[in-house]
Parts: sequence; C-alpha cells; structure tokens
Amino acid sequence: MKATRALGFFAGVSAALIVTATIILRTYFRTVEQHNAMLVSAGLAFAVQLGSYALLRPARPGHGAPGELLLRWGVGAVLRFFVLVLYAPLARIFNLSLDAALVSLVTFFFMTMMAEPLLLEYDR
Repeated sequence: MKATRALGFFAGVSAALIVTATIILRTYFRTVEQHNAMLVSAGLAFAVQLGSYALLRPARPGHGAPGELLLRWGVGAVLRFFVLVLYAPLARIFNLSLDAALVSLVTFFFMTMMAEPLLLEYDR
C-alpha cells in the first residue's frame, strides 16, 4: 500500500470509530455544551491520531530497524498523554464541559489507538 493510501484508509477507519463513539457518548452527555465539547475533542483526537499514525507507519513490521516500531508507538502514546494533559486546562479556559471533553477525548484516543496495530498488519 502506498503511504497516502494507507493514511487515507486509517483516516476513514478513525473517523468511523470516532463517529460511533460520539453516538454512544451522546446517550450519556445530553446537553448542547457537552455535545460541543465532544465535537472539539473529536477534531483534536482525529488530528493527533493521524499525526501519530503517520509517525508510526514507517516502522511497521518488516520495515525499519528492530525495536523501532515499539519506540515510535511509545512516542505516540506520550504525545497522546501530553495532548490530554494540555487539553484539560484549555477546556476549562474555553468554557467547555470538562467531563464531556476529557471522557470523549480519552475514548476517541483509545478506540483509534486500538485500530493502529490491525491496520499496520494489514498494510504489510
């Protein structure tokens, strides 16, 4: 698979997972403020996940140096954690519903992060 095609495929899968998670989370977070916070979180998670996958893809199994895949995946995990830590005070500053913003961001990160190994294996 070419790099742009693989990234596009991951973007589609990530968008589908984020939309599905948003629909499920809307049953718990029902106010307009909470929905707006979830939309901001969805956009942020989508952008971070695309960047993380682009960083991870060159080291997929069978390519790159031994151990490079684990190192790049660790960098991606640290990046997600860093974004989550920075997002908490920013959500408070922008008057977003803090519980909806953080729960949805963590959910989106988790769902799309679990899809990464499957798509890297498919991409061989």
